[in-house]
Amino acid sequence: MTSGTSVLASRPSPRAALGAASGAVLWGLLSVVPLLTAATPVSAAEASADRKAGQQKGADTAQRTPGRKDAWLYIGWPNNGQVVGTRFKVWFGLRNFGVAPAGVHKDGTGHHHLLIDTDLKNFDEPIPSDKQHLHFGKGQTETVLELPPGRHTLQLVLADADHVPHDPPIMSKKITITVRADRSPQLSAR
Repeated sequence: MTSGTSVLASRPSPRAALGAASGAVLWGLLSVVPLLTAATPVSAAEASADRKAGQQKGADTAQRTPGRKDAWLYIGWPNNGQVVGTRFKVWFGLRNFGVAPAGVHKDGTGHHHLLIDTDLKNFDEPIPSDKQHLHFGKGQTETVLELPPGRHTLQLVLADADHVPHDPPIMSKKITITVRADRSPQLSAR
C-alpha cells in the first residue's frame, strides 16, 4: 500500500452498507409484486364481470383460455361399464396439464367439472352449476357421489379460472355406469 490508504478506508461505513442493502431488498420486493398479483385469486363474480366486459368490447377480444391438444383428462374410477353401489368414489386423472382452483389465472391449468347424465351445450360460456354439472373449484381431484339406482353417464370437463372450457376443450370420454340398489361403498383400489 504505497499510497498510505488502509483497506478499511475503502470499505463503506456500516450505515452506507445498510442503506445499500435495504435499497436492494426494496428493489427485489418491488420486482416480485407483479408476480404476486398475477397469481391472486379473484371471485367468480369478478371473473364473470371481466369476461362479460371483454365480450362487450367485441367478439375479437373475448377468447377462451388455450388448452393443449396433448392434455388427457380421464375418469380413473369407476371404469366404463362398472356396476357400483348408490354411494361411490369418483377420481379424476389428468396428464400434460395442471390443476388450479377456480379464480386462479395460471397458464396450463384448470379445474374439474363433472357432468352427470348430460352433455355440455355451450363451450363459450361458464359451465352451469347444478345437480348435473358439479364444480370442483378448490382443485379437487376426487369426490364421492350418491346416485339413484339405474344407468348413468359421467364425463369430466376441465375449465379455466372463470369456469369456461379451454380451447380446444379438455374432456374425458363419457362413461356409462350402473348403480345398484344396495348402499355398499365402492372405492377405488388405486
